Amino acid sequence: MDVRRVLTAVGAGVLGVAVTLVGTPTVASAAPAAPKGLTVARAADDVRKIQMSWKSATDVDHYVVDVIAGDVETVVSVPATTTTYTVDASGPCTPFKMRVGAADASGGISNTGYTTVRSLAPSAVLGQVTGREENGTVAVATWKAPAWPGYTPLTGYRVVLTADNGKVLADRTVTDTFFRYPGADPARTYNIAVTTVNEFGACLTARSLMDRYRPADPTALVVQRRADAPGTAEVVWQAPAGDPAATFYVLGWGESKITREIRVEAPATSATLTLDTAKSWNVEVRAYNVNGGSGAASGSVPVWEQPTPPPAPPVTTPSAEPTPSASASSPAPAPSSSPSAEPTPSAPVVDPVTGATTTTTTVGSGSDRTPPTITASLNQTATHGWFRTPVTIHFTCTDAGTVATCPADVTADRDGAGQRFSGTAVDAAGNTATISLPLDIDRTAPVVTASVDATRSADGWFNAPVTIHYTCSDELSTVTTCPADTRILSDGTDQRITGIATDKAGNTGTATVVVNLDQVAPSVSATVVGDANADGWYTTTPTIHYTCADEGSGIAECPADRKVTTDGVGQRITGTAVDRAGSTATATVTLNVDRTAPAITATVLGDVNADGWYRTSPTVHFTCADEDAGVRTCPADVTVDGEGAGLEVTGTAVDRAGNTSTTVVAVNVDRTAPQITASVIGEPDAGGWYRTAPKVHFTCTDGGAGVANCPDDTEVTTDGGGQVVIGTATDRAGNTASALVTVSVDLTAPEITATVIGEANADGWYRTTPTVHFTCDDQVSGLASCPADAAVADGTGKIVMGTAADKAGNTTTTSVTLNVDRTPPVITAAVVDAPNAGGWYNTAPTVHFTCEDEGSGLVSCPEDTTVTTNGAGQAISGTATDRAGNTTTASVKVDVDLVGPELTAKVDGVKNADGWYRTVPTVRYACTDTGSGVDFCPAATPVTTEGAGVSVPGTAADRAGNTTTGTVSLNIDRTAPTVTVAGATNGGRYGAEAVPAVTCRTTDQGSGVATAAKPALTSNDRGVYTAACTGAVDRAGNTAAAVTLSFTVEPTIPWLKALTRQYLDPSAASALKDFDASLDRKHFMLYMAKVVVQSVGRKPALTSQEAATLIYWAFVLDWRN
Repeated sequence: MDVRRVLTAVGAGVLGVAVTLVGTPTVASAAPAAPKGLTVARAADDVRKIQMSWKSATDVDHYVVDVIAGDVETVVSVPATTTTYTVDASGPCTPFKMRVGAADASGGISNTGYTTVRSLAPSAVLGQVTGREENGTVAVATWKAPAWPGYTPLTGYRVVLTADNGKVLADRTVTDTFFRYPGADPARTYNIAVTTVNEFGACLTARSLMDRYRPADPTALVVQRRADAPGTAEVVWQAPAGDPAATFYVLGWGESKITREIRVEAPATSATLTLDTAKSWNVEVRAYNVNGGSGAASGSVPVWEQPTPPPAPPVTTPSAEPTPSASASSPAPAPSSSPSAEPTPSAPVVDPVTGATTTTTTVGSGSDRTPPTITASLNQTATHGWFRTPVTIHFTCTDAGTVATCPADVTADRDGAGQRFSGTAVDAAGNTATISLPLDIDRTAPVVTASVDATRSADGWFNAPVTIHYTCSDELSTVTTCPADTRILSDGTDQRITGIATDKAGNTGTATVVVNLDQVAPSVSATVVGDANADGWYTTTPTIHYTCADEGSGIAECPADRKVTTDGVGQRITGTAVDRAGSTATATVTLNVDRTAPAITATVLGDVNADGWYRTSPTVHFTCADEDAGVRTCPADVTVDGEGAGLEVTGTAVDRAGNTSTTVVAVNVDRTAPQITASVIGEPDAGGWYRTAPKVHFTCTDGGAGVANCPDDTEVTTDGGGQVVIGTATDRAGNTASALVTVSVDLTAPEITATVIGEANADGWYRTTPTVHFTCDDQVSGLASCPADAAVADGTGKIVMGTAADKAGNTTTTSVTLNVDRTPPVITAAVVDAPNAGGWYNTAPTVHFTCEDEGSGLVSCPEDTTVTTNGAGQAISGTATDRAGNTTTASVKVDVDLVGPELTAKVDGVKNADGWYRTVPTVRYACTDTGSGVDFCPAATPVTTEGAGVSVPGTAADRAGNTTTGTVSLNIDRTAPTVTVAGATNGGRYGAEAVPAVTCRTTDQGSGVATAAKPALTSNDRGVYTAACTGAVDRAGNTAAAVTLSFTVEPTIPWLKALTRQYLDPSAASALKDFDASLDRKHFMLYMAKVVVQSVGRKPALTSQEAATLIYWAFVLDWRN
């Protein structure tokens, strides 16, 4: 039955996944031994299946197969009779770890170690590095091949380049380990993703961020107060190394944080600051170019300490920040029209969404006391309230009157929380509105540090699983995600584990740990170098040699060879191997040593020649004796199988105690024939053939008795292939050897003939490509090359040569001469007369033909042709012929038209019943031409001239140059009549008793007056009258605009008294007296109240119209007084 246990993924890095494993049961002490001989491999016929097999174990109830596929573990029980298992491994991206355990009926289990099967697809690339070239306009990336190329070789790397706005700029597959993208924007950031690919697909991608092309950090910042003026600090730094160079620097200073900045133009790398001696200061400098700024080089200035400062008069400490000048972004308020009027500030208004604060000031005098309106907008949206790129603040200002100044855009590009940026709008009256906007900016990536919970060996290796723990920090927006711990279980070299942290602003930081893990101990074996007798005794000092191996981290220590010089029985010698990860393994051998020798003599049996050499194996006979314990063994006869001069044969006698004695006899044996080699002196061609007589040279050597005879050189003078030349050598022991060499010789050149394939005319010319065919033959070495058929190009007396070569390098050349003209003659047709600009003729043109032939020469050329037929695109042709029979035809097209175009005119516009246009009419022309077609038709002509009988001509032209002209006559009056106001003076003043009579005067210089203007009179509550003349129309229908003038009617108190008596009954003497008294005292409001009283009731003394008139004039008098 299958038992599936899913692993819990707790975090992902760039190169791997951290997992938490479900616990494995502890192996019981009574469990059977783990299976042996576990083999794991992908199936030969289907690599998407993995086959496991093991040897059968004893006392097994069942086997437990444990398979970890990626982050999923599967445990399967199989019967004890089964020793194989097949795993479905169809996913190309999944690596596997497998083991098998032997289990008894009680559940006790003993497991083998895990065997790893890597994924079908490759792992991620290593060492990816990005950069820029050519002033930042070329994006460059390089990387190293992956540690695991996949089950089949890599087919390439897929590289995807993405801009910071998400747009994909490049997506291509390369086979090299580098990538270049020209046309990059130095001011933008890019993401580069490299994915390894083989025939099974792509699984793992390495990603990296390419920053803007901006300077590196300044270095070597030094801040120091002047000794003679401690309130002045000198700031010096070094320009950043490498490209791009800085164009300016921003020098900032402050107490607990940077609050003030100045700009220093490059190449200057120093500045002077005025700093309060009673305070400590933090100073930083950043390098900038057009693409942005670097990180900061930081320093500090402590409080100036002077033990006994001399007394000094009070002074004003200069500001640590230069006073800014007025600019568009910080306008100076406009002066008030009244020097004594102070502006009135408003209470701040806070936007609950953005936190922006708006305040206004209002001038104390003037007609405009309404402040302008100012709003601020941002060019981007914050992430969790934070920005990670420079923010542009745009101010919008409005005012019911006129905005005098509105702040320019402000770029916020410095890191900080709660930074406030302000802008002030000022209107023409001096009222102001100020908005202050808080921004949180964090362009700095979070800091990620990675630590490992174990100690590396001196060579940087671990020998047990390790856990990588990440610590993340961010000084501004704070960390939102920090990588979880990663457990490394698999052995491997240079395993790069990367953790990525993200802050609230969206910045990411990474930390990478390289882990070398080797959990397998090294192997060590011991070999005894020396001769032991049958009882296991060594009679000479033996040496123990150790052999060490480690497939993981490699061997750090392997025991040196050890000689055993102490006699003894059962001596145990142990050596220990250590790998670079610190794991150890031992190997032990047991030895018996005794070195006391018995007596022994040796006799040589065999035939030796006069020079003292045996050429058959001699036999050495040994005689042994021992006077004490006696001989246990005496060497048997030894047949000398070796060869050489002074061969020593050793015999060793062993006594019963195991002591040995050795004797040596020397013999000269040479059973081996001498060595002889044959070499050919001469230069063969590539096929091994000699075309001059070669010489065979013999070289003889003998490593034994020495050479007695070596054959002389032999010259081979007979032609033929595979000739065998033999030579025999003899050594001093009488052994012989032969050598042979095979040579092939050919001194005869091949045969070659040439045949022309093609048809020549009666003049001997070919006008189609002839082919020269070569026939070759060689009876000795055979042909090496025969010229291919040669197609002959145009020309007179063309010589075609061909050379045949045989395999020995001999050559023969033949040639043939031909006349070939495949090129037809050249003929051009040209019109003698020039057409007009449109390509048309309006007289009969003449076509002239010009012929030439650079090959066989001309036979015929056509005569001139005069074209008398009208028409477009008439083709006039002629044919030329050369002596080879080639022909060429040329033609030219001519266009002829003698008839002018037709022209009609139409007027667009409204004409009234009197025949006049009062808006601009447009004359439109329609043109046709049945010959060459219309080349020019007059454009629509708006007629702006005014008058009667205005003449408008138009001329059409066809493409042949013929023209036709037509004329249209029009009456046009677009000007309204002239109106003037008579009877009063504009701005004049008149008494109430003498209001002027107003009249209107109308004139028209065009079509004449149809309707004259009429007057209308209105007044306001201050006695101002407006006279308007309206309604004037001329015969063309133009209407004159209203013409007005204003004058003032100024009433007097006596006049108003008289008007009041005119309206009231004379019997109301008491009321009239009250009215007079109010007017005399200029109590106009009381007067108006009395008028109201007289106009109400059941029988009012004044009508409502009369009361309104009296009140009107009283109000006018009150306003004027």
